[in-house]
Amino acid sequence: MRSRLWITLALLLPAAAWLAGCSRSGGAAGAGAGGRGGRAAQAIPVAAVEVRPRDLARTVAVTGPIEPIRTVMVNAQTGGTVLKVLVEEGDRVHTGQLMAELDARETAAQLERARAVLANAEAAFQRAEQLQADDLTSAAEVDVLRSAFAIARADVELWRTRLAFSRITAPVSGVVTTKRVEKGSTVSANGAMFTIADDSLLVVRVRVSELDVVHLEPGRKATLQLDAYPGVQISGYIRRVFPSADAASRLVPVETVLGPLPPGVNARPGYLARVDFALDSRTGVLAVPAAAIGVSEGGSFVYVVDADTLSRRPVETGLTTEGWIEITRGLASGERVVSSGHVNLRPGAKVRITGAVPVAGLGGEEPATAGEGGEPGSAAVQSAAAGNTR
Repeated sequence: MRSRLWITLALLLPAAAWLAGCSRSGGAAGAGAGGRGGRAAQAIPVAAVEVRPRDLARTVAVTGPIEPIRTVMVNAQTGGTVLKVLVEEGDRVHTGQLMAELDARETAAQLERARAVLANAEAAFQRAEQLQADDLTSAAEVDVLRSAFAIARADVELWRTRLAFSRITAPVSGVVTTKRVEKGSTVSANGAMFTIADDSLLVVRVRVSELDVVHLEPGRKATLQLDAYPGVQISGYIRRVFPSADAASRLVPVETVLGPLPPGVNARPGYLARVDFALDSRTGVLAVPAAAIGVSEGGSFVYVVDADTLSRRPVETGLTTEGWIEITRGLASGERVVSSGHVNLRPGAKVRITGAVPVAGLGGEEPATAGEGGEPGSAAVQSAAAGNTR
C-alpha cells in the first residue's frame, strides 16, 4: 500500500511543478502586457510640427508649345520659273538677303526697251523746250512731249519694279523653317515660297482661366520647364495678356517670354513648355501642413502639444498651397501642433512625440528629428518636404 502511494506521488510532483511554472510565466506575461497597455493609454504617440514663419505662394501651371515671336510667309510677287534657290531649311537669313531668283529675261528686255523710249522722249522734250524759248513752237506741242516724257519715265519704273519682283529677299531676319520650291519650279503671283521664323524672342502662348488671369499682368515673372530638359528651370516674364477671353472656354491667352537659357539648353520652336505663374504670395506668415488642420461644425482647429498634453485650438486659415495652409489667427510661432492623424485624439490627452519636424523658416529647411520610438520619414516629415517654397 505504501509503495503504491510513493509511485502516485512520483507521478504527480513533476506535473504540479510544470503547472506552477506555466502559471508564473502567464502571470508575468499578463503583467507585462498590462503595463504596456497602461502606458499606451496614458501617452498616445503623435507626430508634431513646430510652427514658424515661411513664404507661401499660390501658383497655376499651364502648358503650351514654344513659338517664335512672329512667323512670316515669303510669297512670290510675280509668276515665273524658279532659276535659283539659295537657302535651305534651318538657314539663318537677315533682312534683305537674297533667297531665290525667278526667270526675268523677258522683264529685263522690257526694261531696256522702256529705257530707250525714255531717252528718246526726254530728248524730244528738251528740244521742244528750246524751241519754245525761241518762239518756234507752241505751248501745246511742248505739253504733249512733256506728257510723253513722263509716261516713258513711269514705264521704266514699272519694269524696274517687276524686275525686282523676280528677286525673292527675306523681309525679316530669322531662321528658314519651310522651303516650298526648288530650282525649275513654277510659281504664281502670291504663291508661298518660304517661311521665316523670327526667333529673336521665343515665347509660349498659353490659356489661363478667367479666375486666375486677373492676378497676372505684363512684366510679372514666370518659371518655365521644358519636357526636353526635365528638372531645368528657365526664368521668363509675361509679355502681354490678351484683351479678351474665349467665349466658350473662358480662357484668356497669355504670352510669356523665355529668358536667358541655362548652359546646355537649346530651346526650339515646337518644344512643349510648362509655365508656372505665381498668383498670390505671402512672406513670413505662419503655416502648418494641411494634414494638421481638422474641420468641425465650429470651424477649423488644430491640436496643440503643450509639454505632454493636448489642447484643441480653433484657428483661422488663409492661403493654401503645396500642402501648407496659412494660419491667420490662433497660433503663435514656436508652438507645436499635431501634424497628422486626429483619430482618437481628445483635449487633455497625454501624448509623446514620435516624430517632430522643425518647419523651415525664412532661412531654409531644417533636418527632421525623432523622439522616443520615432522614425524620420513619418507623416510630418513628408508633409514638410511637400511644402518647400520655390
